[in-house]
Amino acid sequence: MSDDRKSGWKDSNWYVSISGFWKEYRKHKIGILGLIVLGLYVGMAVFAPAIATHDPSPTNKVAPNFLAPGWMSFFDPEGVTTDDYMPYPQMDNADAITFEKRGTNQDEFSYSHYVDEEDRASSNVNLTWTHTPGEMEWRTIDPSGQMPDSNDFIFFSQTFVWPFESMPSDVNMTLEFATLLTGDFAENAEGGLMFKIYIWTIDSSGEWRRVYQSSPPYPDTYQTRRKAFNYFDLAAAFRGMVEDDGVQEDPSDELTVAVGIAPTNNFRNYLGTTPELEYDGSVTVSIKRLNFLTYGDYFGLLGSTDKGADAWSQLVYGSRVSLIVGILATGLSTAVGVIVGLVAGYFGGKIDEMLMRVVDFLLVIPGLPLMMVLAAFLGPDISNIIIVIAILGWTGTSRLIRSQVLAETNKAYVESARAIGASDTYIIFRHVLPNVTPILFANITLGVVGAILSESGLAFLGLTDPSQPSWGRMLSDAQSTGGFSAGAWWVVVFPGLMITALSLAFTFIGHTLDQVLNPRLRER
Repeated sequence: MSDDRKSGWKDSNWYVSISGFWKEYRKHKIGILGLIVLGLYVGMAVFAPAIATHDPSPTNKVAPNFLAPGWMSFFDPEGVTTDDYMPYPQMDNADAITFEKRGTNQDEFSYSHYVDEEDRASSNVNLTWTHTPGEMEWRTIDPSGQMPDSNDFIFFSQTFVWPFESMPSDVNMTLEFATLLTGDFAENAEGGLMFKIYIWTIDSSGEWRRVYQSSPPYPDTYQTRRKAFNYFDLAAAFRGMVEDDGVQEDPSDELTVAVGIAPTNNFRNYLGTTPELEYDGSVTVSIKRLNFLTYGDYFGLLGSTDKGADAWSQLVYGSRVSLIVGILATGLSTAVGVIVGLVAGYFGGKIDEMLMRVVDFLLVIPGLPLMMVLAAFLGPDISNIIIVIAILGWTGTSRLIRSQVLAETNKAYVESARAIGASDTYIIFRHVLPNVTPILFANITLGVVGAILSESGLAFLGLTDPSQPSWGRMLSDAQSTGGFSAGAWWVVVFPGLMITALSLAFTFIGHTLDQVLNPRLRER
């Protein structure tokens, strides 16, 4: 761009106006602080999917109810933090997976690991058993009762370190897998009885504990199986890693989780024959997901809610609701208020009288009860909440604009415009509106504060969408379930702080805009 063109747009009216405004605005530190805080909220709302750690739905249970924030475990050395120690997706991490085959039978056992570079959540591990007719090598004695019927099986395993000195309160495992049967396995209804899928925990002393074994049917589409550990599963997996009188049974704090496929002779109980001598086929198990979620006393960045949902994720997505409702409701109410104020102030007479009586009527009626009635009547959808807040939020703006328009219509420039034949519409929008706009900006920012507080109040009263995460809804759920009285202060304090900080940010900006744009205040 040439120097002449640069100087041209820098000398334009709009550039001079904006640069002059910013020069005055930045003199006010409180206004700069408001912009910084508002920028943080906008960034949180825009990047919510990346910032949130879980699905923000209030009913999405990811942990026990009312767990304290994870950082509070710093003050509790023996406290266990709820976490997923084999986080999904885990199948895309080749370095974390170890494959092993046991036994010497003639059957073929194989594995493969597929990593989808474009969609890593679609990565999977495949375990295959291919059977040919012949004798099977069955296990004769298994005192522990934890191993498969066959000496021949294949499995993959993953190991993690348990970083705590206490056992978890509970463990939930999730396995997502699909099966592909071929040959006699697929053609006979008894084919699904010839194998099982197992999950074991293996402590660092080498003790195997079977915590899951599958049963038919086996569809070729992915299915999810969940397993909650019982007391004996927990003890076998974790007790050896906890010191007792300074003694630790297991040599290290490592726990291995193994998933395998193995032939089973249980089908003999159903058939009374030896199908392994006749059957010919294969089974492939594709494992897409393996989670190992351990529960303790602490969870996540901000703990869990009354329903066991992630409070941090709800807090992040709540910024979207507050900003959307605050800005859109204020924009809609401001547009209505400006139009009503312009028409009433410019035309006066009966039009002014009629419009102002409507305003007086709405001002007399208590706002919150009317808002509750409208919200209940229209429904809890967010668009309806915006309309409800806008319906009751334009009256103050209309009075403010009307009073300024009454002062402007008596000035010489309006009389001159009428004298040369300018239309009323042209005078209103070309001359009057630009002169009353400066006092409007501060009113708009304060209107956003009112809209945010109104939405939070309606959510607290249960009149908004219960599936939509919002700060008011978090406060409502905490109050109705006794969260604060039960000591779960984080479900009350943090949503309250978010509402307060955002409201203060708009208040600071509005105060500064008033200082910069209001001629009377600027002259002081």
